[in-house]
Amino acid sequence: MSCKYTLAHVTHEAVEKLGGIGTVLEGLMTSPVYQQHVGRSILVGPCATSAAVDPQHRLGEHGTVHYSSVDNIDTLGLGNRLRPIEWAFNVALIYGKRRYAVEGDKRTGEADVLLIDVFRPNPDRLAQFKLRLWETFGIDSRRYEDRWDYEEYVRLAEPAFYALLALLGKDELPCILFAHEFMGLPTAFKAILDGEDQFRTIFHAHECSTARHLVEHHPGHDTMFYNVLRQAREQGRYVEDVFGDQSVHLRHALISRACLCDGVIAVGDHTAEEMHFLGRQFDHHRINLVYNGVPAMKVSMARKKQSRAMLVEYSSTLLGHEPDYLLTHVTRPVISKALWRDVQLCHELDARLAEQGRTAVLYLLTSAGGVRRAQDIRSMESEYGWPLDHRRGYPDLVGPEEDFWDMIEPFNREHKNVKIVLVNQFGWSRDRIGRRLPREMNIADLRFATDAELGMACYEPFGISPLEPLASGAVCVISNVCGCEGFVEYATGGQPLDNVVVADYTRIDRPHSIEELLGMSQAERDAVERVESARLADVLLERLPTTEKHRKDLLESGQKIIQKMGWDQVIEHKLAPMLDRVVNGRD
Repeated sequence: MSCKYTLAHVTHEAVEKLGGIGTVLEGLMTSPVYQQHVGRSILVGPCATSAAVDPQHRLGEHGTVHYSSVDNIDTLGLGNRLRPIEWAFNVALIYGKRRYAVEGDKRTGEADVLLIDVFRPNPDRLAQFKLRLWETFGIDSRRYEDRWDYEEYVRLAEPAFYALLALLGKDELPCILFAHEFMGLPTAFKAILDGEDQFRTIFHAHECSTARHLVEHHPGHDTMFYNVLRQAREQGRYVEDVFGDQSVHLRHALISRACLCDGVIAVGDHTAEEMHFLGRQFDHHRINLVYNGVPAMKVSMARKKQSRAMLVEYSSTLLGHEPDYLLTHVTRPVISKALWRDVQLCHELDARLAEQGRTAVLYLLTSAGGVRRAQDIRSMESEYGWPLDHRRGYPDLVGPEEDFWDMIEPFNREHKNVKIVLVNQFGWSRDRIGRRLPREMNIADLRFATDAELGMACYEPFGISPLEPLASGAVCVISNVCGCEGFVEYATGGQPLDNVVVADYTRIDRPHSIEELLGMSQAERDAVERVESARLADVLLERLPTTEKHRKDLLESGQKIIQKMGWDQVIEHKLAPMLDRVVNGRD
């Protein structure tokens, strides 16, 4: 192509990969196709400079600082351009480079990083900007400024805007500013107000915050919400027509105005529908589907057998027998992941496996307490057999982990053929999991070894993790409300795929009015889930491999489909055409 785009990504994960956005940025930056289309990427985010750290570590392990007023660093002579911005807004700026490398892959990438300390802003300038947000966009900052997740990103907006202009050359304009989730929107609004010639703005909807809130805080969860959504859309009704005023939620206040951006990206089909559901202002706004790429790892049958043998060995040490089936679920400990559905499915599997004389184990890998220290892991392992058994209180169970254990402990006591192991720790190595783990085993082995990965979430805009083991021939059990379900259908051309089982917890036994759905109780949803769990158990047992040939077939089909779902394909066929449209007005 004759010229390359300049992209600025406003995100809270500019330095650290904390969740889905960080994973997306890593996939983009290391893609050769992205690098063909994008000449320069600048990651913009907030930071705290008060902590005493090595100045060169301010941009993380793989970062290099070129400018930091806090640390008296200016290797590129940027002070004349950046110091006036710091003085005007009473902020501190840090600028440099960050390298990206994917473990087990030769791909690498690089991005500029601009961090801004906004803890002591110029109050007059901030007040003026908030006034403009109210006068132009109708955003009443007074309602939300006691919330740091709002205040921080409003404070970031203006210094980020001017610092980007200071760093960019004329030949790098217009810069395409990606507002990743609600956090990036204040900066996008500043660009809309004052940067018409220099910027194009894109809202990257990694979720629809309004929909997430409604799903998570109603006892009917997805069973209620998506049935309401379908009916309301047919009737031409919008979220506030059905659920009432949502303006109390700051995220809704911001994302409901994302239609003002030059483009909107949704990571999944449902997210696109949810964004349209926000209001009639989105009716004539084009929302582009740009799925998240799925890691396209090369996995041989020999490597899978080696990894599986190690997990079987560890399971035998824990349980006292070698399970026939290895199930996993690697996830975050939040309501939207619907982990109670894992227990329901395991209950249904237990009776069926008893009839077959087979056994299974589910490793639920999730942590609300961060990374436990190696010495604590060794102590818990020797004292009471962690992770098969648990105790309340750190370094063991904290927060929602206690709720999970309240489900898992009685399940394990009452079921013989399926056991659930709650691994409340990040990572998969001896120092993280304990001395009973085979010495050579790592997190990749856990992903390669599994026969099935569970992911029956009640809200999941995309869901990279549930599809990660697809490349190693696992059967991936996902929810039909997950965005990755649409990506699988897109990649397969709608053809059935033995590697993916789709759960549908929105299937109800008869038509319900919107009013009935809004009144749905937990007991009613539980009844729907029990029926679906029984169906899922039957389907999953049909798909799980019972022979080496069956396992090999699943590996080959997983490897084949995953080649169509990588970041290179997503960027070439989904993202790049959208960038061209936003900058040049071409489809």
